Amino acid sequence: MSVCKFVCKSRILVEYLGKFLLLERQLSNGPMFVLPGGKVERFDENESEIVRELNKDHHEYNDNDVLLNTLRRELYEELKLNLPREIDYFSSSFYMKPEGGQEESVIDVVFYTQLRERPELVVDGKEVTSYTWMNQKEILASPQVHDWLKKALKVFDRVP
Repeated sequence: MSVCKFVCKSRILVEYLGKFLLLERQLSNGPMFVLPGGKVERFDENESEIVRELNKDHHEYNDNDVLLNTLRRELYEELKLNLPREIDYFSSSFYMKPEGGQEESVIDVVFYTQLRERPELVVDGKEVTSYTWMNQKEILASPQVHDWLKKALKVFDRVP
């Protein structure tokens, strides 16, 4: 009996005044701009406390809300950004990614939120080297943005 393992990633389109927040990460093929977010992982007790604290002003904390909790934790760790309560589902996809000589099955779930104020962001300097705000046209023209993100943004009018 074979066991199928999946990696689940939770990401978010953060919009402010028609521009989207992108993070620069050093990938194997060089620096690329990606959506904020990360892999869904089991939280240790300290991380659970961080997420509970981040959620206290927005809604009741739910240990089972792993996708949104992952987003809140990742954005706070990488940028010191507290996400607003209003977060909508945007899209999801499945792909195979080479990882350590094998292929990894990835489920990628993307959410959307719109900020009312421009946040003061603090880059952690570990996984994220910098950030930028780009409009849809700039993203579509950038060679440093993956094609899957460009494809997703072509249907951006679906976002509330």
